[in-house]
Amino acid sequence: MSKSLRSYLILLLLVVFGWSCLRLPSIASFVHDAHWAGLTGLTVLYLCSHLLRMLRLALLTLDERHKVFPLISAHTLTAFPSSFLPFKLGEFLRLGAFVYVYDRRQKALAIWLAERFGDVLVITAFILGLYLLNVRIPPAMRTVFVLFTFASIFGLLGLFAVAKVFVYLNRHLVLTSHTQRGLALLRASHALRRLEAAVYKSVEGRVSGFVLLSILIWTAEILALSLFMNQFAINEPDFAVFFLSGLLASLPGGGAVSSFGLYQSLALVVLTLVFLLGVWVATRLKFVRT
Repeated sequence: MSKSLRSYLILLLLVVFGWSCLRLPSIASFVHDAHWAGLTGLTVLYLCSHLLRMLRLALLTLDERHKVFPLISAHTLTAFPSSFLPFKLGEFLRLGAFVYVYDRRQKALAIWLAERFGDVLVITAFILGLYLLNVRIPPAMRTVFVLFTFASIFGLLGLFAVAKVFVYLNRHLVLTSHTQRGLALLRASHALRRLEAAVYKSVEGRVSGFVLLSILIWTAEILALSLFMNQFAINEPDFAVFFLSGLLASLPGGGAVSSFGLYQSLALVVLTLVFLLGVWVATRLKFVRT
């Protein structure tokens, strides 16, 4: 285990302990009011969504099978801190963990982009379904819908289109340009081409499985959210507002919205500690056998 990874694990355990101490009154109140049958069901659903995310990561890195466990570990060890960082700032932590796993930054970024594209595609389809079913959509969700639609249509398609154009630009630069600006453009073009190749290699022959896992992930998350609202949020904001709050990872205000944020973090604390305990036990058993 590297020194940096050991330092991160120690910091993660300190964050878990500190967060648990700070939120202890809220946790006690939440546990006291919990409906245990419903809580068990939605916990299973929510943790299933993360297990499916791990399977999706494994699928995306099948071309480098030796990276499957490190990549799954990166997801598990960043899920909890990412859950309480507002406005998806945890994605930077997640991307940094992917970069740590891979020797090539292009591969880490390609995995991250493919994941985000799958999520955006499914969420966009879900919001469109709400429109078609005449469910009241808050203005903020309309904005998210427009942004996600733009990202899903022009994101990766734009990357591939620009990368193809750069093929012809490269020829022109190699033949005619001898300036520093031309050299910088040539380097940028090469990096973009490598990123395109990494994205394509990550999903090659696996598109249907990737889309299916993305659908299952968000189906589990939406079902968990619906079950939570049914159990704990009877007179709270409607489903669209609630879903948007969780989607943006901001979880403002009190009541059921903040309760769901607390529940998510608690579930991820359990996931993190169980994973660390499993790795420790496996390491000890391997040490004893040798």
